[in-house]
Formats: sequence, C-alpha cells, structure tokens
Amino acid sequence: MPNFENYLEYGYWHFDVIRHIFALTVAAFLAGLVYFALTMKDVAPRYRLSNVISAVVMVSAALEIFQLWLLWNRSFDYDATAGLWTRNEGMIFSNGYRYANWSIDVPMLLTQLLVVLGFTGRAFWDNWGKFTTAGLLMIWTGYVGQYYEPAVAGFSDTQAVAPFWIWGGVSTLFYLYILYLVYSVTHNPPDRLSPQVATEMNRIWLLLLCAWTLYPLAYLVPAVWVSDEAVVVRQVLFTTADITSKLVFGIMLSRAARHRSIEEGYGPSLAVQGEIYPDRIERPHRAHEPAE
Repeated sequence: MPNFENYLEYGYWHFDVIRHIFALTVAAFLAGLVYFALTMKDVAPRYRLSNVISAVVMVSAALEIFQLWLLWNRSFDYDATAGLWTRNEGMIFSNGYRYANWSIDVPMLLTQLLVVLGFTGRAFWDNWGKFTTAGLLMIWTGYVGQYYEPAVAGFSDTQAVAPFWIWGGVSTLFYLYILYLVYSVTHNPPDRLSPQVATEMNRIWLLLLCAWTLYPLAYLVPAVWVSDEAVVVRQVLFTTADITSKLVFGIMLSRAARHRSIEEGYGPSLAVQGEIYPDRIERPHRAHEPAE
C-alpha cells in the first residue's frame, strides 16, 4: 500500500519518535498479555472467554505492530549530508498491516463484549453476525480507500482523488452502525445489570466512542496535512486508538466480568473482593454470634 508516509523525508526526531511509538505499542500489548493470563482465574467460567480473547488480541496486535516497527526501520535510510531520513529504494512502508490486524481483532473485541454482557443462544449469534459483518466491511472499505492517499495528498497525478473519499465515507457509515450496535447491547443487555456493572458498561461505550473516532481522524490526515509532523501525529492517533480500544477496553471488560462474578458468588472472585469493593467487605457471620 503506497501510504503517503513514503513520499516524505524525516528529521531525526520525527523518525525516532515514530519507531519509539511502535516499540511502546508492542510493549503495552505484551504487558497486557501477561495481565489477562494472570487474571483469567479471577472470573467465573462463563465470563472467562473474555480474558482468553483479550490475550489472543494482545498477541495478534503485538505481532502486527512489531512488523510495522521492522518495516519502518527498513524503509528509510539516514542521509548524513542532508540530516534527513529518506526512503530506501525498493522498500515501501505500509499501514496495511494495521488493517490486517484489525480484521482479526475487531470481531474478537466485539465478541467478548457479548460474552461479558451475558448474551447466549440466538441473541448472541444474531448480534455477533451483525458486529462481525459490519466490522469487517468497515475495515476493508477503509483499506481500499487508503490506496488513494498519494492522490489526495498531492503526490500522484495518475490516481483519482474521489475513491479516497468514497471508500472512506462508506467505511464511516459502518463505523457509525457499529457504535449504534455497541450502545444497544451495553444499554439493553439480556440480564439486569447491577448499578456498578451498568456504570462500567456505559464507560466502555464511551471509551469505544472516543477511541474509535481517532481512526477516521488518522485516515483523514493525508487530506488535510502533509508533512513529517503530520505523520507523527497520525501514528500517535493510531497508537492511542489501538492501546485504548484493545488493552484498556479489555481491562475494563475484565473488571466488569469480575464484578459480575462477585455478584454471582464465584469463590476466586470473592477472594479478591477487597480490590474492587473495599467498602463492602463484611466479617463472616457465624450462627452462634448475634447479628450486628
């Protein structure tokens, strides 16, 4: 994919910040993998799949972003005379690896949301089908649109500009539909949620609303700002969206799953109850003692 990053030259700090961003993302996802593996036992079996999926998402995302780190370092050489990083002939940096990763992670992230909310049977599969179809179409139409970045950024006279906006617009429609679906399931779950879990689900909805909005903003950067600073901002947007919508989202879902496990009396969750409900720990009441 000939992203507009390939047409620019970079000062040392611009180039360095971007590769450090990639390294930070990989490290965050590997740390998340450890967290989800270690906390898996703290939630009831019916919600445990959420932790498993989060762990898989961490591996998938870390591998893809590590590939971006390698490609970024290989695609540019340092010109000591000019003091700039310029593209290495024969190498092309591509954000397409992000789209490959999203094709795996987005359906999985939305699946674990259904798991923690308690959807089962036909209701689960109906919502899963909507989430997966809309998610993949959102990603793949945006993927096609990014092939036209050179034209919209002013680097190509042979490409048409319109497809960038058309495919990006179609992708945005699917994005809005997914946000609607997320709002629907988080605010109309199959089971009545406790106030604490309902609050957590509302926070998750707001998190996805903010985090996923960063993706179309990053998509639009070549159309509104063409410079090495713009590339830094774009990669920061992608990175912030990835870490919040995968790692932070997974942690929040894990907390919600633990809340629900505690409310259902699951032993291992009760053992760590003080971490979540410090004001609700009660001394066990024995039969021969008077109630307080």
